[in-house]
Amino acid sequence: DFIDIKHGRKDMSFAFPELEPVLRDTYGVIVYQEQVMNIARVLAGYSLGQADILRKAMGKKKISLIEEHKAIFLKGCAERNYDLKKSEEVYQLMANFAEYGFNKSHAVAYALIAYQTAFLKCYYTASFFAALLSTELSNTDKVTQYISDAKMHGIEVLPPDVNESLWLFNVVDGNLRFGAGAVKNVGEGAVENMIAEREENGPYLGFFDFCERVDLRSMNKRGIESLIKVGAFDGCEKSLNRRTMLENSETVINFSSKKQQEKELGQVSLFDMDSEAMGDTEAQLSLEKLEDFDDREKLRHEAELMGIYVSGHPLDRYAGVLKQMASMDIATIHDMPGNDKRDVVIGGMISSRKNILTKKGDKMCFANLEDLSGKIECIVFPKTYAEYESVLEGDDPLIMTGQVNLSEEPRKFFPNKIQKLKEEAEERVTGVRINVKMNELNSQRLERLKQVVLGYRGSVPLHLIFEHGEGRARLPLGEGFLVNPTPQMAAKINELFNANSVQFIVDGKVSEIQ
Repeated sequence: DFIDIKHGRKDMSFAFPELEPVLRDTYGVIVYQEQVMNIARVLAGYSLGQADILRKAMGKKKISLIEEHKAIFLKGCAERNYDLKKSEEVYQLMANFAEYGFNKSHAVAYALIAYQTAFLKCYYTASFFAALLSTELSNTDKVTQYISDAKMHGIEVLPPDVNESLWLFNVVDGNLRFGAGAVKNVGEGAVENMIAEREENGPYLGFFDFCERVDLRSMNKRGIESLIKVGAFDGCEKSLNRRTMLENSETVINFSSKKQQEKELGQVSLFDMDSEAMGDTEAQLSLEKLEDFDDREKLRHEAELMGIYVSGHPLDRYAGVLKQMASMDIATIHDMPGNDKRDVVIGGMISSRKNILTKKGDKMCFANLEDLSGKIECIVFPKTYAEYESVLEGDDPLIMTGQVNLSEEPRKFFPNKIQKLKEEAEERVTGVRINVKMNELNSQRLERLKQVVLGYRGSVPLHLIFEHGEGRARLPLGEGFLVNPTPQMAAKINELFNANSVQFIVDGKVSEIQ
C-alpha cells in the first residue's frame, strides 16, 4: 500500500480522521514506533509513559504484553466513542507492525544503508557481491546463498586461480573469482607470497613454474595439493590434469625445493642449460600422465576444501525436475515470514549426517540437506529413520516431505517421508519431449538418437518436437520407443543436440533436464 499510495495508484485513507496528522507523512501506513505511541495517545488516551511501555512491548515483540495492552487500548477507544470494530482493526495493524517496526532514527539509519547497498547492487553488481562474499568467507551457508543470488544476476562465479585470485573474492572481467582464502590449508602469508611473485615476474606458466617460483617455506605441500584439488591450476596448466599433478606433487615440490635451496647458495645444475622450452623442473622430471578425476570426484574435492561446490553441483542435472517436485527451495524456507508450522516438500543432497541413539535406544539422526540455494538441518525422528535408514545412508539426491517450524531460528526441517529423487522423479514422469531444430537434423543424428532411446527402454511415451522458424510440430513415437526417463538418457540426447533439448513432463508440468 505504501508504494501504491506514494505513486498515486491508491488513495490514502484513515480509519479515523484523528489519525491523519499521525500517519499522513507515511501515506497512512504505520512505519515508526513513535506513530504507535501517538495512535495510542490519540485514540485510547494513553499517557506518554503508557505509550512508551506499549512501544517497548512492540519493539521487543513481546506477544503477551501486546495482547495485554489490547484490552487497555480498546477500553480507552470505547471511552472516547470510537467504533469498536475499527479500533480492533487499528490495533491489529499496530500488532502487525511489531513484526518489523523500529523507532524513527533507527529506521532512517537502516533505510540509508538499504539505499546505499541497493544502489551498489544495481549499478556495481559484481563488486557488490565480491565485497559481500568476502565478509562472509567463513560462513558457507551465506556464501552459498549469495553465490546463488549472484548467478541469478547473470554473474559467473569462478573457482580459485593461481594467476587471478586474491586472498578474498575479486572481480575479473565482470565475474567473481573465488579468493584463495576460501581454500582449506592455504594460509594468508602463502597467498601474499603467491600474489607478490606473479606481480613482480608475471603470471605462472603452469604447475612446474609455480612450484619453482613460490616460496615453498610458506606455500607448503598441503596448500599446493588443496589448490590442485579445487582447480586453481586449471587455467595455466595445459599438459597435466588434476590427478597427475596431485599424484606427483610431492616429487615436484621436493625437486623444486631443492632447486630453490641451490639457487640461494649460488649453485647451478648442469641440467639448467637444457630447459628453456619446458621450464627447469618439467625438463628434468618425466611424469606419468594419469586419467583425470571424474566430475563427481572433482566436486567432492571442492566441497571438502571450500565448503561448497564451485565448478558445478551434483544437483545440476536434476535442477528442472527438482524445481517441479519441491514446493520451495531451502533459501525460501529461511526467508519466509511467520511463526506457524508449514508442510513443505524440499529436495537436495545430504552434506553431513550424525546418527544418535535416544534414551530408549532408538536410532535417529541430524542431517544437513543442501540444494542449489542453501542448507537446512533435518531432524529425522526414530519412526521416520527406521523406515528410511537405507535411503539416508546413500549419497543420492533426495526428495523429502515434512514440516518446518517458522518460529524457530535457525529454521529446522522435520521430514516424515524420504525418497531418492531419481526414483521418485521417474515414477512421476508421464512423458518425455525432445526438441529438435529442423536445420540440425540429419540421418546420422537420427540414427544415434534411435540407438540412445533403444538403450533406455521403458514405459514412458516419447515425443519429438520439430522446430522450424516460429513453427512447431509434435510427433508422438510409437510403443516401440517407450523409454525409461533417466537423467543419463537425457544427458546423452542433449549431447546430440543442445544442452536443453530434453524435457521431462512431471505431474503434467514440463521441466528441462541437463
